[in-house]
Amino acid sequence: MQLALHLLALVDSLDLRLLMPHMVAWTHDLLLLSLTVICYRVAISRLPSSLQSRTELVILPIVAIVFLPLSLYPQMLREYLSFPVNIFSATPASMSALLTNYLGLSRIVPLLAASAALLMAMLMPPIPTIWYERLKRPLSVLWAVGIVTGLLTIPRSPHPVVNSLKEELSTAFSHERREVPALHPPTKRQDAAILANSSAKSMKGTLRIDHVYLIVLEGVSADQFEKTFSAKGSVFFNRIVKHARYFDRYYTTNLDSYTSLIAMLTSEQVPYRSYTDTSIYENVNSAPNLVRSFNAAGFHTQFISTYDDQPFIPVRKEWSSIMHRKDLPIGKTWVSVESSRMESATEDRAALSTIAALPRQHQRTFTLHELAYGHTTEWRAKTGIPQLAYYDTYLNELLDLLMGERTWKKSLLVIVSDHGDRAGAENTRNYRVPLLIVGPGVEAGRDHALRSHLDLQHIIASMLSTSKMPKPREDAILVGSTERWIYGLINADGNHIMIDDHTGKVVASRGGINPLTLHDRFQKIINDFSSRFDS
Repeated sequence: MQLALHLLALVDSLDLRLLMPHMVAWTHDLLLLSLTVICYRVAISRLPSSLQSRTELVILPIVAIVFLPLSLYPQMLREYLSFPVNIFSATPASMSALLTNYLGLSRIVPLLAASAALLMAMLMPPIPTIWYERLKRPLSVLWAVGIVTGLLTIPRSPHPVVNSLKEELSTAFSHERREVPALHPPTKRQDAAILANSSAKSMKGTLRIDHVYLIVLEGVSADQFEKTFSAKGSVFFNRIVKHARYFDRYYTTNLDSYTSLIAMLTSEQVPYRSYTDTSIYENVNSAPNLVRSFNAAGFHTQFISTYDDQPFIPVRKEWSSIMHRKDLPIGKTWVSVESSRMESATEDRAALSTIAALPRQHQRTFTLHELAYGHTTEWRAKTGIPQLAYYDTYLNELLDLLMGERTWKKSLLVIVSDHGDRAGAENTRNYRVPLLIVGPGVEAGRDHALRSHLDLQHIIASMLSTSKMPKPREDAILVGSTERWIYGLINADGNHIMIDDHTGKVVASRGGINPLTLHDRFQKIINDFSSRFDS
């Protein structure tokens, strides 16, 4: 059944490059199952013969049930290859998010098929002796080839369990002590929450712009952006270069999308992993924020995405309107992916006509478009278009539409990425993300000051009014992704340190920053955040 699930996932992907990863992953399924069965049979053989059969009847179903979740990963193998994680670092909350928000009921069908196969295998009568003798040799050869292949390919395994076991065993046998103590949960607050003030209130003054478009790219680092958009091949950049300001030392606060968006809109950094337990930080969405400031200034505010459903919308209660795929004029022209419930979306260009038409209905508008293209590797596999090449086309078409609607002269485009590569949480390069602000009244140039998502609403306010640009930061705190609990700091001199809380080790450093000092500072950030926003 597991082999069938791998082959079905391969056929569904329409990508022959996944043939070897699927086959190697299946040999590791075979290896894990075989080792487990051999171990429990050896253990049972040491029992009195009168107990062996009864014990096996109890242990075999338990072992089989433990291995049933293996049936779920073949359909997600391509994503795992792009973003390998340690599954043993998962929490009940993150597993719940995976099953409910990512997989959905339709994607749990392999689990049902594997359960049916298990039940059939346990209830089926013994194979007739004549067939057993005929099948014994070829199946034994196939099994041996599979086991040998599995053993030889362990160093570069595409299998989530094997990779996670390697990481756990490596940590266990390294005999290295923790360099810093583990972070601990904050004590429960006793008083009412004290919400921070938003400096974006300066937008209540005289504003030079009527329409603001915040375009959030998906998972793009500044290195990637600069390589593509600084090149002569970028049609969009060549058109707007004389009216564009680029921030080349701008950092994300978190390597997850939801917490990054919260930081952009509230100027509050969530010091937790994003999807392990959203309840511990959900109240931050009630803090003063950019959307509320635009509402107060008479803007119609709109959050738009081409996802079928987006459960993680920052400051959800503040928007004048929220639009998903069902609210857009989606035709057969646009490419869609349906790899999972959470990834179910149509390409971002399908929303352009709706975005550009909004100024016809409202005198002042603020639109945040969270882009879907690139959130999964299925987009590239399905269209053959690189992520940044697609974004170049998207931005160029948006510019054409705004000019066609004659709203461009009173518009501001704020192009920013939520985060970089989530698989490289220890690498500070994945936290440096592009921020490009474009508009007819924008003074061209580069901003070299250290800034982060916490400054975004202040930067936007300075572009809209006479308020000053926020002061450069001395340093920025960095928080890794849900799957790997890493936190760190980078300062204005480029010195940095990254700490893995799971192992207590410094995983990257430059400049001799004291890890214990960072640990104490980050713990204080957790405590202070909880004192204001803990529900």
